[in-house]
Parts: sequence; structure tokens; C-alpha cells
Amino acid sequence: MDELKKYQEIGKAFVEKLKLSTYPVAVRLIKPNENVPESAFSPFDAFNSEVPACLTYTWCRRAGLSFYLTKDDIACKPIVIYFGLDELSNPEDLYKAWTRKAMYKRDMAAEKSSRESDARFELGEFKGFVISPLNETISIPHLMMIYCSPLILSHLILAATFNGGNITSNFNGMEASCKEGIIRTYKTNQCQVVSPGMGDRVMAGVQDHEMIFSIPECEFETVLENLFKAGTKIPVTPFGIPHIVPTLGLKKLFGLPVEPDVWPTLRRKLKRK
Repeated sequence: MDELKKYQEIGKAFVEKLKLSTYPVAVRLIKPNENVPESAFSPFDAFNSEVPACLTYTWCRRAGLSFYLTKDDIACKPIVIYFGLDELSNPEDLYKAWTRKAMYKRDMAAEKSSRESDARFELGEFKGFVISPLNETISIPHLMMIYCSPLILSHLILAATFNGGNITSNFNGMEASCKEGIIRTYKTNQCQVVSPGMGDRVMAGVQDHEMIFSIPECEFETVLENLFKAGTKIPVTPFGIPHIVPTLGLKKLFGLPVEPDVWPTLRRKLKRK
């Protein structure tokens, strides 16, 4: 319980510091021999039908509900396959179905090439997964997804890369919250920038202005600690939430230029060439 409390406090800190309008979604992948928290709802029991997994993320982050998802709860069958919860006797049937019934890409060859790098779990690697609001998490999470504005996304990227490195993410427009937000984040143990797919937006109600930043558990405290450290040597930092009103061209606040001193330093050096 003490360990859960630690993660709940981390969730509360992210909500408060970033002024999030919805809760961070904590995700726990459940192995075959692992117990499931009793307080997690079955999506089938809650909605009386199978539903897209991304819809439960919406109920989690907006209503604070916790769910345990298995193959029987998920209406989006490609995601059942990606999570390794079931398999097709002929893997080609997946691409054929996409091509004949949806045409997300030009043709079957485009469907296959677009998904060659898709993140997947091995069959039977997990029996399901638990999602809950991080600030009220019911299980120790493997990762979290933060649904946010592009402004907040920028701050999260700066925090995640403050100690060095950068973020490389994958985009093909489909099944993004599941494939990129959960599976790839878990498999790479690295932060991911996620552009919610059409299913996320059409069926799960993800808003036009929302993006996702996914963080593996090992980076929770680092990202939180590094929030708003970027740009602190600028005399009058323009960074924060919300940002100051933008201006065109260089301006001064309280008599000081709103620019990093690196700019005039490099101006002088460039003139010496």
C-alpha cells in the first residue's frame, strides 16, 4: 500500500504541475500467473458489451474508473492480436481485413509496409492489463499515458530530454494509444510521443487538441523532477503554464530581453567568421 501511495502522489503532482484537465492513465500489464486487483471493473460488465480499449482509457482519465481488460472485453480485434491475447491461424487475414473492409492505406502492400514496425507482444506474454488513474492507481504501473495539449507535450519532452538524449517515436495514424502509448513504451522502456489515431478520436472521444505523452515507470520521477527546468537561465523566462501572450519579434520584459543569452553569444561568434 505504501508503494501504491508513492505512485498516487506522483500522479497528483503531474496533475497539479501541468494543470491537466484529465487524469494520467496508469497501465499495468498482467502476466498469466499474476493476480488481478479486485477493484478493477471488467469493461464487459460495465458496458454490457465488448468495447474499444481506447474507450476505457477515456472513462479512466475522465471519470476515474479502473478496468481490467482481457481479449473478451476488447472490440478492436487487431489490438487483441497486438497485445498477444489471441492469434489468427493465418496472419495475412489481418491485412486482408484492413484492405477489404477499411482501406486505411492504399492497398494490402501499403497496409503491410506501414505496419512492419508495429509494436506487439508475444502470444500469451500477458493475459490482460489494468488501467487506472495514476493519482488513484490500484496497481503498481509499468507506464502511464498523459493526454495533453501540444503546449504541455512540449514541456514533457523538455523534461524527458533535460538530462540528454532525444525522443524517437513512430506514427502511422492507427491504433496509436495501444500500440505506441502502451506496447512500444513498455517494450522500449522509453518515453513516446503519441498522436492519437482515428479510433482514439472517433470512438473514444479524444479531442482535436489532445496528444499523448507516454512514460515508462523508470522515468516517472525523472520527468517529474525535470519539469520546468528548461530555460531557467533566460533572464525573464517565458515558460510556464499557461504561457505568456506571444509577441512578434524580440521584446523586453521588465527591461530584460526575452531570449536565451546563447543567442547574442552566437551572434558575436558568427560575426567573427
